[in-house]
Amino acid sequence: MYHFHPDKQTATLSRSSGRHSDCVRCCAVSARHAGGFTLVELLMAMTISAILIMALAGIVTATQSAWKHTQGIEDSQAEITASFERMKMMISQAGVYQLDGQAPQVGLAVVTRPWNYIDVPDILVVWSGGRNGGISQSGVLNRLPLMNELLIYTSDPADSHQFVEIALPDSTAEIDFNDSSFNSTIRSAIESNQAEKALLSKRLKNSQYLLSGSPWGPAAANIIFQITRTPDDASLQTIAPGTSGWMNLPWPQGTVSATSGLRQVTVSYEIQFETAEQTEFTDINSATALPFFGSSSRLYAYTP
Repeated sequence: MYHFHPDKQTATLSRSSGRHSDCVRCCAVSARHAGGFTLVELLMAMTISAILIMALAGIVTATQSAWKHTQGIEDSQAEITASFERMKMMISQAGVYQLDGQAPQVGLAVVTRPWNYIDVPDILVVWSGGRNGGISQSGVLNRLPLMNELLIYTSDPADSHQFVEIALPDSTAEIDFNDSSFNSTIRSAIESNQAEKALLSKRLKNSQYLLSGSPWGPAAANIIFQITRTPDDASLQTIAPGTSGWMNLPWPQGTVSATSGLRQVTVSYEIQFETAEQTEFTDINSATALPFFGSSSRLYAYTP
């Protein structure tokens, strides 16, 4: 027989109600996890991911930029080293000629080019005997150099970003380094159809005057050549051979006699090269170019 007890029923119902509440909470939690992340959680995850990706992209970009700059410096150094070695070899082999009644003349000269009302010494002329050199092996010659025996180092007239070696193999005209028309003759020659160019570098820095912040006038390559003679021309023209003044001149290695002495001609050069190739930069007054310096000498016997 079943006996109904109100208190027990109440207690039983209370226990049943507690179990039902726990089940509801458990199901709610299970349902929430089964449904995925909340919108707030997704937004936080996306924000953190974006920050990490941006930081990683910045590191990769900086690394690539540093590598490219370093590689550009190495390439510039390789090109300028090859160019300087080429010039050094030809300068050391420059020929010497001496006409009747004149002092010996070494075949080295710097030619200026007008740029914005100033003359820029950016053309080097070497009497080498041509691209293969060897004219110095003939000793002091009693004739004028020929145009096809010259090598000219300068920027390409057609593209001032290019450093070139120019030869004139088809021109057999004579040229005197002491002639007043020497500069104009060389400037005309490098722009003529007879000029054959050998590319040494495509990285020459170009500069342009700025007037009130705006470019003004033509751009020009950053090249400077300078020639120093020891003893200098003025001393040799005013001091007679065999005198004490002659003997006390700064002859290289102290090599001098009463009638002759060892003279040195030094060519110094400064050339600014970009760290990027020509196709990769457009700036004229670039701040990334690097200056390179060099010098080469030619020793010869000076007998007036």
